[in-house]
Amino acid sequence: MRWQRNVVRLALLALALPGQGARADYMDHFVVRDDVGPHKAPSLGKAELLVIPVEVKGFRPFDRAALERFFSADDPKGFVQYYETASLHRYHPHVTVAQTVVFDTCPLPEAQFPGCAVQRADLGALLPGLEMIREVMRRARALGGFTFGQLDVNGVAGKSDGWADGVMILTNSPFGGIALPFGFYNTGDNLNGGTGGPMILDGTRVGHVAIGGSGNAHVLVHEFGHLLGLTDLYAESDTYRGLDLSVMGSWPYDDRIPLPDAETRYRLRWGNWHQVAGTRTVVVQPAETSGEVWRLGTGQEYWLVENRGPGVFDGLVTSRGLALFHVDRTVKLAGEEGRFQDRSLNPVNDDPWRSYIMWVQADGAFHVQHDSPPDWEFDLFRDGDSWGPSDDTAPFSGTHAVFSSNTYAGAKTGLGLHDVKVRPDGAIEVTFEAPADGQCDERLCDQGDGCAPVSCQAPATTPPRSGCGTVLLPPLAVAALVWARRRRVSAS
Repeated sequence: MRWQRNVVRLALLALALPGQGARADYMDHFVVRDDVGPHKAPSLGKAELLVIPVEVKGFRPFDRAALERFFSADDPKGFVQYYETASLHRYHPHVTVAQTVVFDTCPLPEAQFPGCAVQRADLGALLPGLEMIREVMRRARALGGFTFGQLDVNGVAGKSDGWADGVMILTNSPFGGIALPFGFYNTGDNLNGGTGGPMILDGTRVGHVAIGGSGNAHVLVHEFGHLLGLTDLYAESDTYRGLDLSVMGSWPYDDRIPLPDAETRYRLRWGNWHQVAGTRTVVVQPAETSGEVWRLGTGQEYWLVENRGPGVFDGLVTSRGLALFHVDRTVKLAGEEGRFQDRSLNPVNDDPWRSYIMWVQADGAFHVQHDSPPDWEFDLFRDGDSWGPSDDTAPFSGTHAVFSSNTYAGAKTGLGLHDVKVRPDGAIEVTFEAPADGQCDERLCDQGDGCAPVSCQAPATTPPRSGCGTVLLPPLAVAALVWARRRRVSAS
């Protein structure tokens, strides 16, 4: 299998590379937050980014006008507007499209890469790829029209820090997408008269490069997410696709770009985070315009809720409803540098039954975990749907999948949601349940947007309707209810 072959390549690669001390990795989904510059591109404030188009003769040339439009602020579904929207306009990328670098022949060894094709996750391309990147940088700088120094306007303190804010390469040849930690693997020329570490061009260090191929600029929307610190949320195994509803998850790299999932926006500080305490009846606005993230639970295992539906983005979603995610921050998020290959070949969402971010479908059928495509009308929480604790406290697994708010270990949490109502204007009414005490003390950071919940209070509660959001049917009964519900719809 492809995964097994890649593991062998990874082992050989690890033996070939020099040992380096453990440091924070770049795509750790913010296990470490203060490594902007050396390991992550800035994700708040202004940023100057560069895209270098690379044409190999014999492949379809770029449509420069279309490429420049996609990376301009004028394209409502392009790169800049996507990141402006996803970040609630807390991140302001400006992208320079460099002059096209042209190669008469493939810049990679033809014997190793017939047809100049590099498959996604082909770690055998890593070392040849480093030299290709160096040559692309040399040629791009020689062509002029920009300086690498202009790419450093932001950093961990919100100002210039000596590191480029983001560099991307787009080839017209079939090159599988990757975000490469060049500086970690480089043992050769740093383009500044030295050896090893990041490239240094015009006094600015470039440690990471995002690469897309086949002229598909949409791939760079995903790959650039890695430069911001995000890990892959699709599945590399053949079990299922991984996480839907995320730019870092499973989507076909076309103009139907999904928003980042609630956990990703929460970690990037791109959301308006509400922490649920006690019983709260609220109106959840669409994520695309409000950035709302409703968090139930605390610590390393919790649930997040957001309002998702079709809009300028999220074109794959055909119905509007609440998306519920079960988050477990203990799954494969080790932050040591050099672990990125592990998460590329064996991603954090590879196990459908114990993922970093599991999408909990409202019908309780777990059909996405069984590799069926989304059925948006039933997978998002809509009118009449509910979720809450179960008396079945056995550990959750693929052979014991209980639709409930119990932890993976089976413990009851006191969390729930019910009385869902989708309004005509796209807002969604819902009542949340959570313990009243001990919910409001956590912070992501000391100060700034997204560091703390914008609301966390336990209003005076009234007893919920009997059984509402507190006790669920046993699994067989749930399955029967789901079957009947789908049967009613298909018969109508």
